[in-house]
Amino acid sequence: MPTPRPRDAKRSRQSILDAAEAEFSSMGLYGARVDAIAERAGLNKRMIYEYFGSKEGLYKAVLVEVYGRLSRLEDALLAQDSVVVERFRSLVALYFEFLRDNPSYVNLILWENLNQGRFLREADMPALKSPIYGRILDLFEEGRRDGSFRADLDSDQMLVSLLTYTFSYFSNRYTLSSLLGRDLGEESGVRARAGVVTDMFLCYLTP
Repeated sequence: MPTPRPRDAKRSRQSILDAAEAEFSSMGLYGARVDAIAERAGLNKRMIYEYFGSKEGLYKAVLVEVYGRLSRLEDALLAQDSVVVERFRSLVALYFEFLRDNPSYVNLILWENLNQGRFLREADMPALKSPIYGRILDLFEEGRRDGSFRADLDSDQMLVSLLTYTFSYFSNRYTLSSLLGRDLGEESGVRARAGVVTDMFLCYLTP
């Protein structure tokens, strides 16, 4: 079999990642089948092992892929030259928009929590996310220094709150939709929730 050209190899690798993201987000690591991923990608199963070594190796590569997708957006937003409060508003909006548009990201995080975060650690995810989280902490500290945010602010707790308040809306949307009798996935509902969460945070953050 001829060696794939670099462009073909890159395209094949991305096709595998896209197919694996869909399969893993639907079935989890242990329910996913390599045969199904190969069929989704339209490629020979042998290529999956050639590029990623194992199903677990592919799963970790998918985690890096989806986390990296968000990290690039976070990085661009946090680099903007705007006042602290506006950057914070934009950050909350970014999380709601990303989670709305990337349901596979939500599912993969839920599955990985069932794995107790094992594969995130093995994929060295802290090395990818720690710089971003550090910049968010810097944003809170900047707000403390310039008086935009309260002086007694616990930045670490605010970071955890920011991540959980935005994520939980999407991770619980199906059960809450059933219990509340309305579709929380509707665009108007997502926008309304993003506004409420932003206002709640700013009521607490501002002096």
